[in-house]
Amino acid sequence: MYQKTNPEIEKKIQNILEGDYEISVLGTNGKDNFPFLSKIIPMYNNNKLYILISDLSEHTKNININHNVSIYFSLKELNKTKSNNPRLTINAIIKKHVLKKDSREFIDLLKAYGRIENGSNMWGMFADFNFYSLEPQRALYIEGFGKAYQKDYKNDKYPNKQFI
Repeated sequence: MYQKTNPEIEKKIQNILEGDYEISVLGTNGKDNFPFLSKIIPMYNNNKLYILISDLSEHTKNININHNVSIYFSLKELNKTKSNNPRLTINAIIKKHVLKKDSREFIDLLKAYGRIENGSNMWGMFADFNFYSLEPQRALYIEGFGKAYQKDYKNDKYPNKQFI
């Protein structure tokens, strides 16, 4: 069904994680068991994917119920057939980082996040905003028709569950 990733495809996935995409969407499931989707700005830092979100959001309420999430990355549409354009979906287990706002780890993460999201240095300091990291379980990269690649972090040789 899917091909295993190879070094060329893993480099493409790496580039996407590092910011080479048009839009990204976080998917969580809550108590009603319906997916909730919204735009998110992920940050790839030290081989981990992080998001900075408010504990007041619907996503975090869903995460408190179910730690399984997906992030979808849409790349620039180059083909006229819209369904034949590259995209990446990461299935992961999400973990909240409980950090003091004045801790070195939080400050370093917020500084790095500020390079990809303007204004986050201010609102990231609000009490309800926290960093979450993703432990990858599966990556599905669709390059186009007949070009689907899967990386299985659960069963392949990835003992530290970090991205590429």
